[in-house]
Amino acid sequence: MLSSIISLILVVVISACSISLTPVFADGLFEEKLSAAFGDRKANLVIKMMPPVVTTETLMNKTQKPVIEFMLSDSNTNKSFSHVTYFITIEKEGKRLLSDWFHDDAGNLRIQMKPSNLSQVVVYGEQDPILNAYSGTSESPVIAASPIFLEGGLYHFIVRIVTVDYDRTMLPDDKQPVFDGYLSVGNVENYGAVIAGKETPIKIISYYDKLRNITFDSKESELSFTMPFNCNLSRIQNVNIFVHEEISIPKSSNFTSPSYMGIINGVDMSKQLYLDNSNPREDIIHFMLPKDKLVSLAEQMKYDSTSSTGLMKFILKPSTQAGTNVTSMTAMS
Repeated sequence: MLSSIISLILVVVISACSISLTPVFADGLFEEKLSAAFGDRKANLVIKMMPPVVTTETLMNKTQKPVIEFMLSDSNTNKSFSHVTYFITIEKEGKRLLSDWFHDDAGNLRIQMKPSNLSQVVVYGEQDPILNAYSGTSESPVIAASPIFLEGGLYHFIVRIVTVDYDRTMLPDDKQPVFDGYLSVGNVENYGAVIAGKETPIKIISYYDKLRNITFDSKESELSFTMPFNCNLSRIQNVNIFVHEEISIPKSSNFTSPSYMGIINGVDMSKQLYLDNSNPREDIIHFMLPKDKLVSLAEQMKYDSTSSTGLMKFILKPSTQAGTNVTSMTAMS
């Protein structure tokens, strides 16, 4: 199931384009691939979360120790740059959670995130006496204990490259590439829907932002929920952006169906639904919204006076109409 989800996301998410001497922006899920030029050279930066799917539920259960990997390579040769110093800032909803120096001689830096209620970030790792940058190894990465990943949603990564090739030779300020990206932690909501007089556990995971107003209309057989969404068109058009919502329904429920309709703010988005029915106990339906769909939704949210500004309203319901079947993820594998 996990491999199917990851493969599908890789198909849908669009790679970031190259920008010279300016910050590079993206808005991703579990991996960002960014490019930028500095001087006469071009670099690719991969920001990757391991494991790829991290949720508030798995973090709360202490079953995951997520690691963020930063890999800087030459765009022409695909070889990693050596002696890379990173100045990394991580934010969520405008609040700074981490801002510090890190270094890796091989260019591939790993930071293990340790979610904590500490008021101040504590970083564990070997610290260079001159650069004051933390470093570790692939077997023993740097550990950052902080409020990072305590909540679900998007985490903003701002990465500035300060040295390459040599530990003690800093790039000029105007030649230091800055990469802007986002990684997602799934926010898990468990909801008890009364279906045919029986309480049915439905799990919803939002990889973009926290959900609100989860309800089930038994008369219409509709599951609905809302999610905050910044509908600023210039922001959406200038970043790589992707919204993913995941709904798990027990197969024994009267709500399960071979065919569903997905509606967002009154717009039929059934073609953006994907069904994973490989689990014998539950069906998992995914809303997968790439950039072009989000642009059209944002336009409607901005100009339609009947829409709640800044909110996406999702509706999922079984359908018997021809042509509304969701795409089966098992058929795609």
